[in-house]
Amino acid sequence: MSIHSQPLVIEQTSPIPSHKNIVWVRESRFGRWFLGSDTWFRYVLSLAVLDFKRMLRDRIPLHGRMLDAGCGEGLTFGLLETHFKPAQIVGIEIDLEQATKATRVAAAMTTPTQVIHASAADRTFEHSSFDMIFSHQLLHHTCQQTEVVAEFYHLLKPGGILLAGESCQSFINSFLIRLLFRHPHMVQKEAQDYVDIVKNAGFIVTDRDVETTRPWWSRRCLGFAQKIGIGKNNNAATEVLIVAIKPLSAS
Repeated sequence: MSIHSQPLVIEQTSPIPSHKNIVWVRESRFGRWFLGSDTWFRYVLSLAVLDFKRMLRDRIPLHGRMLDAGCGEGLTFGLLETHFKPAQIVGIEIDLEQATKATRVAAAMTTPTQVIHASAADRTFEHSSFDMIFSHQLLHHTCQQTEVVAEFYHLLKPGGILLAGESCQSFINSFLIRLLFRHPHMVQKEAQDYVDIVKNAGFIVTDRDVETTRPWWSRRCLGFAQKIGIGKNNNAATEVLIVAIKPLSAS
């Protein structure tokens, strides 16, 4: 594991600021536990990878080099290996505690896998280093969303693919999520806003490469109230999945 940066960090016990120099708000203790739980793995991570695989259809790079941006403690490594069969996986994680856990997972992988402790916005890798980038629930944790997506564009080879999955503002700013988890509230966005950030970075995104959903875990009362007919229906998307392509003509 390599340490490339020391970003300005706000711990989970501190007030959540909107200062422009803050690049990241560390997840709460509960949040860090939950992001390593079987529930997160089975009902969020695994389903997101399967959805992206379906959306990609026949466009999965053959034996490519893959970046897991914001890899957490490495729960996604095995999923990426199984469903995308990359030649190499590189995880990048800003939280040193999580990166250390991910390093142990990487050591047990069949596919060559390494973990870097750094911010996804940093110029950590060389230009056109990757064939595919998996970025799941990363952007809403950083105040450098535009910079991070621009760096993804820089890192992908021409024709490379970004898989970006994000929870939307209506979910992140809900009472229960604000109580249990920590995010920089002033930068949260809705689904179309994330699509616009990706497009503005230079990526090609077609209508069929964007899916918005309202998973049960993102609904008020986990969707139970709606099931028994006492909850108010709300069709606003709480999650967006984006498949974005770097143009072949890009340098």
